[in-house]
Amino acid sequence: MAKRLFIALFVWILGGVLASAQNQSTVVVPFGTTYFPFEEVRLLDSPFLTLQQKGKEYLLWLNPDSLLHFYRIEAGLAPKAAPYAGWESQDVWGAGPLRGGFLGFYLSSVSMMYQSTGDDNLLQRLKYILEELKLCQKAGKDGFLLGIKNGRELFQEVVSGKINTNNPTVNGVWAPVYLINKMLLGLSSVYTQCKLKDALPISVRLADWFGYMVLDKLTDEQIQQLLICEHGSINESYVDIYELTGEKRFLDWARRLNDRAMWVPLSEGKDILFGWHANTQIPKFTGFHKYYLHTGDRRFLLAAENFWKIVVQNHTWVIGGNSTGEHFFQKEEFGERILQIGGPETCNSVNMLRLTESLFSQYPDASKAAYYERVLFNHILSAYDPIEGTCCYFTSMRPGHYRIYASRDSSFWCCGHTGLESPAKLGKFIYSHEKSSVRVNLFIPSVLSWKAKGLELIQHNNFPESDLVNFTLTLKKKQKLALRIRKPEWTNHVSFMVNGKIIDQPLLDKDGYWVIERVWGKKNVITLQFSLHVYVEHLIGSKQYIALLYGPYVLAGRLGKENLPVTFLGKMNNTAMNKIDLDKVPTWKIPIEQIPAYVEPNSGDALSFRIKLEGFENMVLEPFYKIHFERYAVYWPVKFTGLN
Repeated sequence: MAKRLFIALFVWILGGVLASAQNQSTVVVPFGTTYFPFEEVRLLDSPFLTLQQKGKEYLLWLNPDSLLHFYRIEAGLAPKAAPYAGWESQDVWGAGPLRGGFLGFYLSSVSMMYQSTGDDNLLQRLKYILEELKLCQKAGKDGFLLGIKNGRELFQEVVSGKINTNNPTVNGVWAPVYLINKMLLGLSSVYTQCKLKDALPISVRLADWFGYMVLDKLTDEQIQQLLICEHGSINESYVDIYELTGEKRFLDWARRLNDRAMWVPLSEGKDILFGWHANTQIPKFTGFHKYYLHTGDRRFLLAAENFWKIVVQNHTWVIGGNSTGEHFFQKEEFGERILQIGGPETCNSVNMLRLTESLFSQYPDASKAAYYERVLFNHILSAYDPIEGTCCYFTSMRPGHYRIYASRDSSFWCCGHTGLESPAKLGKFIYSHEKSSVRVNLFIPSVLSWKAKGLELIQHNNFPESDLVNFTLTLKKKQKLALRIRKPEWTNHVSFMVNGKIIDQPLLDKDGYWVIERVWGKKNVITLQFSLHVYVEHLIGSKQYIALLYGPYVLAGRLGKENLPVTFLGKMNNTAMNKIDLDKVPTWKIPIEQIPAYVEPNSGDALSFRIKLEGFENMVLEPFYKIHFERYAVYWPVKFTGLN
């Protein structure tokens, strides 16, 4: 045994040394599946299309000159418009504002939204902002491009050896490396999504400035000290630029920007997350995975995979979000943490979806897609004000609580930052492809146009109000093609019909996808009929609370409007504060396994349920995403456990 352990350790260390030493010039790790460009997927009528339209409306409502305000000031140029309030310009927690922090997300969001909708107004916004950023860099003469006050002086202090870091500050300044990361990711998105060539030299100049002027003048230990402060996925940003330019210095800088405090223990499968600030950690692992893809260093793959599994299994609420009050906690504490008013943060879910996208592209399987679906259908879809299109910070899991949403012009919280992106990329994960196969990962009404194959796949459903999902597959010419459809875990039985004929249930592949492979004619119709039912999930680590689900949707109970605030739009306040007593939330007092039998659909309603038990009179259950501006129960207290 000792000999085997020694050999394994030797191989582990040697593999890491060799991978780090190699001069990699090409991607060494192939993809298992590939996402379609946003422009080849269009949403059809559904709650997701509604969210996309609201997101686009908000992007066009925002004034680019206000978002550029601090960039022009730091470049010595007169601003053209006043800055927005909230985190953009007001002091927060004594760390000052996150000046200019919104612009990087705005760039990536507008880029993806343009590809997703084709609205030329969005493209014109990007062109204007690029011209402004070029002016800022020209005026500054050195590639620096940040909105934070006296940013050059701050990093001169860092280079001199003064590195006082905590989370979230460096020498008292709020998350400066994070802001570099978000600007680089935004510019990368503009370049790759919209083919605007000016974006690449702007990003290269900024990355070179930080690389030559800061990173090259610090020891590895000093960089690790700098990385104590929240820095997003700065490692990913540098891999992106390496990928776009082929210049090895960017990959070398990316290696030095990998946070050892996270990748080393997670590569060993250790759950060390208790007490850590959740969203500070999540983006790093997308960077670790991307670094692996371009170096082959499996330690970083293991870190990303282990982190994903640990978060999903040990740290996730029923809606797919994780943490409470921004921090991870031990799974045994869920029963206590559910009582807090600050539930899972929207930022966390956005970034966990990014990590899932990255890992799925290498190893596509139904479990990752199921997690993606849970988060998207229940946390993301529910987190937006249906009128203003702005995003929640916290979604409380406390029974009987409610949400506060960002105001359009005076919040600019971190969740508002990441929240810009979700409506723009709703079409990304629905489909993916291999050489001669299409994967259906999500059941969302949409049109896929695979131009290279002369293929159109239209997905129609009113799901789960209806149990039918219809696909129309149109080809320019007959061809052999595999249609891979994810088998969801929330159905007991599925029947298949192809071109009007009932077929046997297709074979299930190792990834958890049904495979229908044949030579298809030019016009084909595939129909799936799902058997749907209400089912129960326990709160992780506790038998005191349960949640109810129907198909992919978490059901929540409407609990009225007692003691609610005058407005649900937050400015500096990002948390719903007004609690009600838990004894006002109905309690289940029957065996858990019997609960579904007492939940019945309301006749005539699209998707709502009633509970035929004493204490639940007049209680209406609906998918969580439909409940806004009132109190809700996602989790319900129980006093009879029944099931183990």
